[in-house]
Amino acid sequence: MAGIIKKQILKHLSRFTKNLSPDKINLSTLKGEGQLTNLELDEDVLQNMLDLPTWLAINKVFCNKASIRIPWTKLKTHPISLSLDKVIMEMSTCEEPRSGNGPSPLVTASGQSEYGFAEKVVEGISLSVNSIIIRIRAKAFNASFELSQLSIYSVNPQWQHGDLRFTRIQDPQRGEVLTFKEINWQMIRIEADAIQSSEHEIMSAPVRLITNQSKIRITLKRRLKDCNVVASKLILMLDDLLWVLTDSQLKAMVQYAKSLSEVIEKSTEQRKSMVSDSTQGSTPPPSTQQVKTQQSTATTEQNHAIIKLFRDFDVKETSYHLVISHLDLHICDDIHSTERACNRRITGGAMQLSFSMLTVDYYPYHRAGISRANLVKLQ
Repeated sequence: MAGIIKKQILKHLSRFTKNLSPDKINLSTLKGEGQLTNLELDEDVLQNMLDLPTWLAINKVFCNKASIRIPWTKLKTHPISLSLDKVIMEMSTCEEPRSGNGPSPLVTASGQSEYGFAEKVVEGISLSVNSIIIRIRAKAFNASFELSQLSIYSVNPQWQHGDLRFTRIQDPQRGEVLTFKEINWQMIRIEADAIQSSEHEIMSAPVRLITNQSKIRITLKRRLKDCNVVASKLILMLDDLLWVLTDSQLKAMVQYAKSLSEVIEKSTEQRKSMVSDSTQGSTPPPSTQQVKTQQSTATTEQNHAIIKLFRDFDVKETSYHLVISHLDLHICDDIHSTERACNRRITGGAMQLSFSMLTVDYYPYHRAGISRANLVKLQ
């Protein structure tokens, strides 16, 4: 029995890992618990799953220990729990956009394309990570991200924990399903430092930022027939934030952004060309046969309730949002800077900027001249 279960775990985990062998699995059959050690994850599969922009590439991912818990008798209502101890990810920026991402491994985890029971189980997996270290090497600078106590889990449309059956809104008439995810972490430390080179005129002023508990809310709209994502909405929510920057650090950030601007612009154009109008547009009305089939299996009241609920939480087009409840930004003169002196009225000056309920909205596929009536208004 244990051997059969091991094969099933290998079948699914082999999509994400490299050279995973049964001797690395310590499995408790009756409890539905398993353990893996020293895992090297597949970079291409992770890129596809995370849908990374094509100006960024994953080079290597390593996990020292992972444990899994499967509630065999409650898979419809309770998630599979996957816990990782420490994850180290090495990434790099591309001088030219790489080829586009392939299909997500979550779509074909069960070997079929339609949105069925296996897809619901895989999509509902709850993930927790004690520590994540992400190192990014760019042409002009190196950056690192350190996150602690990260959790990813499914929620209902009101962003609350609950029965997995209520974490999705499925409308068979439209042929689409909405799912809701939340990601949170206790602390994140961000650091960027310039690479000293004669090719880059970038000052060696390391930029650092430490934030407290934050979260990301994600809404995905998929097609039932092939599980492809039609549109998504991502909201990054930060609490009170205090950031102190010297003028040298601010100039360095501008230079970092300039060094990436060209490839990011090319990547954006590449992605726009890959997204068809039908993918981001409205879904065509269902056929008469579809309507008859649904009316024969559900009451009119139920259909109306589903349609209204879906409409209330529908994602019309892909969008990304940043929400900061309060931001205090302090910019001060770097009196120890080695830059050549310039004409300044004062030395050692400082400036403070305060923002309350700061929001930034980005709609990458919204064309100029199109109505903005469907744009999201965050509360």
